[in-house]
Amino acid sequence: MTLRANLILPITSQIFKVLISAVTKPAAILFLAATLMLPGCSQSDQDPSRSRNVPENDAGDSWSIEPGPEPATVTVRDMHGRTVVVPKDVERVIALRAGALRMLAYLDATDLVAGIEEPERRSDRPYLYAYPELRDLPPVGPQMGGDPELLVAARPNLLFLTFTSRGQADDLQARTGIPVIALEYGNFSDQRDLFFASLRLMAALTGRTERADSLIAGINASIAELEIRTCLVPDDERPRVYVGGVSYRGPRGIASTEPFYPPFRFIGARNVAGEIPSRLINPIQGTYIDIEQLIVWDPDVLFMDLFSLRTAGPDIRPDTPLARSLGAIRSGEVYGVLPYNNYAANYEAILANAWFAGTVLYPGRFHDIAISEKADEIFHLFLGRRIYDDIRTQYGGFRRLMPEEL
Repeated sequence: MTLRANLILPITSQIFKVLISAVTKPAAILFLAATLMLPGCSQSDQDPSRSRNVPENDAGDSWSIEPGPEPATVTVRDMHGRTVVVPKDVERVIALRAGALRMLAYLDATDLVAGIEEPERRSDRPYLYAYPELRDLPPVGPQMGGDPELLVAARPNLLFLTFTSRGQADDLQARTGIPVIALEYGNFSDQRDLFFASLRLMAALTGRTERADSLIAGINASIAELEIRTCLVPDDERPRVYVGGVSYRGPRGIASTEPFYPPFRFIGARNVAGEIPSRLINPIQGTYIDIEQLIVWDPDVLFMDLFSLRTAGPDIRPDTPLARSLGAIRSGEVYGVLPYNNYAANYEAILANAWFAGTVLYPGRFHDIAISEKADEIFHLFLGRRIYDDIRTQYGGFRRLMPEEL
């Protein structure tokens, strides 16, 4: 089995460079699907706790667009099943609540944005490095919904709203007189289909359908390549790993973790926190463990959210009891990954983290990957800009963390 993996890797490395540049072609996706049928690469052969990498469908029937009551309108059924009449030609939009503006940036539709929530103007999210001109747009109120009077003053044709309910969306539409389209942000663990469906709905209304198709195909191709590179790794060669300092509304200590951390799932890593019972997991407020539990797990490799370096670093300094107890710290197997929780998930950071983790855990299978180049490739896929240098300036970039940094 190991021999098969070594033979496959040089081929996949070359072929995927061609496929990524032509991800909108059906043949590329068919190739990925066929490759995943290789012996040892089927999902049934893997740990059932690992997520399936490619959704069965993209929830394409969860929304619809039909002719509207007037020639210049369309009738939309949004992600919450609401029926909304929208102008056929949308020229000005505003994206409200967590992740909504990020989705417009993913679709290269920032030229349509008429205003942004005030905190967005001061944030350091990747899409604002890619599109800094967004910071100069008029503020439309606080985060998580804006202010109705400021929204009306910005004169958008359409409002996009995430993390909402039917009632909240209806209320905002009634208070502003502006059509509101409710979206689902999903996640990269088990709701990627919802995220893709929302992207496609937003794209259909903003004239970015081709861009959405290209992005979705690129995401699936990248995740599929990660699985192909790692699916034949024998279980006894898969290190036990932990990610700590996972930021939720600010930096956190080493005890903050993510049991369903998508980067680990994409590469089949053995996340020791995956043993946490589901009733103890809080995807909104974060999941926290006892330090004693981390000592019991004693992972082989430790990853740390770089946004939390100053907060979590002191927890594992060489002179601490925890550092003396964990083999990963004693052997220098501590690495920094990009933060991904910042007003909903930065999906580009999640995917870049997966590639970095792959180079750390399986260097032989990622020997051809220069992580700075791969990270720039992923940022370009999502945002159309190569901004890894900006991210590296802010956080220091992917790296092994030295004791003096902690």
